[in-house]
Amino acid sequence: MTTGNSDVHTWLTERVATYLRRAPKDIDTSVPLADYGLDSLTALAITADIEDEFEVTVDDALTWDHPTVDALSEALSELLGGRSETARTSEKQA
Repeated sequence: MTTGNSDVHTWLTERVATYLRRAPKDIDTSVPLADYGLDSLTALAITADIEDEFEVTVDDALTWDHPTVDALSEALSELLGGRSETARTSEKQA
């Protein structure tokens, strides 16, 4: 499982590129995914991939709520960072 912000960003860019049948270098991470033709089924597939890769449960609307790779990466990094901080706090208290 990757948790660093750049790792999350790279993973998301590669995943989106796979679904859009483009090279990762051809994905402008600041452009809304819908502008690339991303549909609701693909958005749900990306959400499922996020859950599998990072072992988290996220809202099905995550991809629509954060419509660019940059925004999605930031939201996911915050989620993973918050989870990691909670786990560290729990371990210290044990």
